[in-house]
Amino acid sequence: MPPRLTAKDFDQELLILFDAYVHGNLDRRGFLERAQKFTTAGVTAAGLLVALSPDFAAGQQVPKDDARLKTEFINFPSPAGTGSVKGYLARPVSAGNTQLPSILVIHENRGLNPHIEDIARRLALDGFMAFAPDALTPLGGYPGNEEKALAAFATLDRAKILEDFVAAAQWLKARPDSTGKLGAVGFCFGGGIVHMLSIRLPDLAAGVPFYGNTPDPSDAAKVKVPLLIHQADVDERINASWPAYEAALKAAGVKFTVYRYPGTQHGFNNDTTPRYDAAAARLAWERTVSFFKTKLQTASTSPVVRLRGKIDSMSATRMSVRERSGELIDLALPADLVINEVYAIELSDIKAGSYIGVGAMPLADGVQRAIAVTVFPQAMRGTGEGHRPFDLMPQSTMTNATVADVMAVPNGRKLQVRYKDGEKTIVVPSDAPVVTFKPANRSLLVPGASVSLSAQIVEGQPTAMRISVGRNGFAVPY
Repeated sequence: MPPRLTAKDFDQELLILFDAYVHGNLDRRGFLERAQKFTTAGVTAAGLLVALSPDFAAGQQVPKDDARLKTEFINFPSPAGTGSVKGYLARPVSAGNTQLPSILVIHENRGLNPHIEDIARRLALDGFMAFAPDALTPLGGYPGNEEKALAAFATLDRAKILEDFVAAAQWLKARPDSTGKLGAVGFCFGGGIVHMLSIRLPDLAAGVPFYGNTPDPSDAAKVKVPLLIHQADVDERINASWPAYEAALKAAGVKFTVYRYPGTQHGFNNDTTPRYDAAAARLAWERTVSFFKTKLQTASTSPVVRLRGKIDSMSATRMSVRERSGELIDLALPADLVINEVYAIELSDIKAGSYIGVGAMPLADGVQRAIAVTVFPQAMRGTGEGHRPFDLMPQSTMTNATVADVMAVPNGRKLQVRYKDGEKTIVVPSDAPVVTFKPANRSLLVPGASVSLSAQIVEGQPTAMRISVGRNGFAVPY
């Protein structure tokens, strides 16, 4: 597969033309006519437009059917807007019905396309309830085609659209499975809407606009919301109005932080197009998630704890687990309980390119000695990527990473693994359990079964949210 194109593969003037096209300042014919000067042998103006346009499959980070998430399309009322609007809701399955801090996700000027759905899923995996409304709902919703979406979007009543997003924020905040703490993140058009919501909704807990139009400076005094503002470097259309609005925010005493990412184009966070800048997008997203976690945290959100042991007794709605410390713990079982069967595979099943999780103990030379290894299914690639402390035993670690190299060593294998912030060398003894997992049902939850589970206080009682279980006496390694 050829490498993905980046902004550096295109002339800056062509990128500016494309920006004008996607924001309605230049129609398709106008773009194609002006793009003629950038054509080469075998590459037409229409081909340039295709190359610059989104490739949603290339940018998907979280599969639609990810078992860790519960997603659904829901309509909410918008009496001051367009009446009824559809949106995409994503929650972590492990949370059950627990109240979560919520984030409104606001799309670009093409409606609720697959990229924005993916953004909602990413936020849900970070522990939030994410909701992405579709402003194109009154026209039938996102049409599955970016050009049609852009044309349809241009016909919408912008005043009613704003009311739709105000209604979405109020509806999301009031849901019984929300803590009442609400943030908003938006991109381009959506970034401008986040700025507008910061004026309209004083109880918004946090706002994160990505390269969005700013309101009139006279409205800055109405902002009572902490803001984290991301700007592209090469984005004169948006950045020209920023100095005046920045001065107004400072004069009003608004709490805000702004970052401008060197060398980036408008849309740098959108990983479906060549304007995507991986390093800047990663940094901006890390800052965004950290900001939301800080501003939306609430004492009413119960922490998730891990329990390990064997099932002592079972009923249709409850389970008692004899924890490895010997304590007997009684747990409620929710209707949407997630169950995975853990089963053994061979050491030889760990191959270069495998995505694995390794519980290990550090050795004196910095090498990690594996206690057990999980080979993730392909759909779970990227889960929990990184290296961190692990609660299995004192000083133990967990490394979720991609195997770069596998070497045979006496009595085992030596792995070189890489994750987004570094790499590790891991020795896997021949007697270390190597496992994988697959979806299962409650038939495996029987007295004596080995389990590892996450639990949380829901409505005042300890509740199992996600269970890994072994069949026929198989011991779950961690």
